Amino acid sequence: MGTKKLSVVAHGGAGSESDHSDGTKKAVEICYKAVQEDTSLIHSVSLAVAVLEDDGRYNAGSGSHARENGKVEHDAAIMDSEGRFGAVAAMEGFKNPIHAAKAVSDTKYRILAGDGAAKFARDLNLEPTQLHNIPGGGKDFSTSPTTDTVGCVAFNGTSFVAALSTGGMAGAHPGRVGDVPIIGSGLYAGSDGAVAATGDGEAIMMKITAYRTYELIQRGASPQAIVDEVIGWFSSTDAFGLILVTRKGSAGGSNRSMAWSSRECD
Repeated sequence: MGTKKLSVVAHGGAGSESDHSDGTKKAVEICYKAVQEDTSLIHSVSLAVAVLEDDGRYNAGSGSHARENGKVEHDAAIMDSEGRFGAVAAMEGFKNPIHAAKAVSDTKYRILAGDGAAKFARDLNLEPTQLHNIPGGGKDFSTSPTTDTVGCVAFNGTSFVAALSTGGMAGAHPGRVGDVPIIGSGLYAGSDGAVAATGDGEAIMMKITAYRTYELIQRGASPQAIVDEVIGWFSSTDAFGLILVTRKGSAGGSNRSMAWSSRECD
């Protein structure tokens, strides 16, 4: 069996340290390996994001920021160019929120939130976790406010997928939901490409960032030119970064430090 065409990009969030790109590289390799083993692209991307959730150095999964009440709530979403989308918002108590989001995409629903999302995850027997029982070496939840949403995008020559996961804004009010689970804000995937953003969620939502970025892809601009233009939409006070993949290639960038990795195979 020959090597399958694939382009994968993963990021550790705006504000993540660039020398933590070993974690994003691992996520990319997990996705790449899964696709080569005939795993579906959407599931392969969810596996990559789960690696980032388990890492502990990024604001997702075991590295998530706590809310003002000391609890942790997760948002996660996944979308493909075949019309599938699933998301969870303000969900507590589970190791890999991306798996819950992926499962939502297989139902008639698009977003589940709060206690309803948690019940959905419990019914699926997804692995729970608590603040005092963090997987991945016992790392505590992050208290640094400088790191943000993790993500992954991929293209297999036929389909595109984008996925995100986050613990949200450090010290936020319980129930706050950012850009991640909102179609066209934090992520978007269509027949011409996939986009995954990271940074100040409120600013990203107000600019409908992911869909507007996708429109630039449709107009035929080069991947790096698109990244540079979109970063310019944000002020220096708003942390922002993104990754994208198109039929012309892939790119990533941020107005902060950002761990990210990519791999392409024709």
